[in-house]
Amino acid sequence: MLSVENWNIDENIVWYVRLADSGSAVSVEMYLTQADAETQTNLQASGESSGYGSSMEVTLTNEEEAETPVTFFRDEYSWHLIVSGQNGDGTKIFKVKEFVDMDEISHSIYRSSGLITARATAEINAHTHAAIVRNVSLGTHLPEIEVGDIAGLDSARRGVDDLSQVHEHQIVGTADSLGSDIETRKYLELKR
Repeated sequence: MLSVENWNIDENIVWYVRLADSGSAVSVEMYLTQADAETQTNLQASGESSGYGSSMEVTLTNEEEAETPVTFFRDEYSWHLIVSGQNGDGTKIFKVKEFVDMDEISHSIYRSSGLITARATAEINAHTHAAIVRNVSLGTHLPEIEVGDIAGLDSARRGVDDLSQVHEHQIVGTADSLGSDIETRKYLELKR
C-alpha cells in the first residue's frame, strides 16, 4: 500500500502528494490543490524512489513553472519524503497539512507517537507533584503493615499530623527484639 512515512519539505503549507506505481518504483508528484493532483496539472515538483519497499527516500526536483518550489525543511536530511509502496499499488493522493518544528522533539527518536506520549507524560508528572518521604522507625515489629497501606503519623513534638502511604517496610533488630522501619510517602500537588 502506498504511503507517506516522513516529510522534510519547505514551504510549510498544505500540499497534495500524488503517489503512483511507475512500473519500477514509487513516483511522487507535488501539487497545490486536490483538483490539480487529480488532473495532474500545475505540477510543482516530482521525484521517484529507488525501487519498491518501505522507508524509501525520495528527493524532489522542482518544475520550471513551479509557483511554489520545494526546498529542504531540515538541511541535514538529503531527502524530501520517505515513502513506501509495492509493485501494482494503486495511485493515492495525500493531503499533508502544515506542521510545527519543535526543537525538543526534533530528534528522530521522538518521531514515534508512543515515545512522544511517554516523554510528555514523564514531563507532566515530573512537574506537577512532589513526594514528601519520611523514614519512621517503630519500637516494635508490626507484621501486618504492607506496602501500599495508609499510615497515620502524628507527633506533637514534631508538629506532624497527616496520612502517608507505606512505600517500604523492613524488619530490623535481633532474634530477641524485632522492630519495623517503614518509609512513607505523601504526594503534594504543585500549583503553577
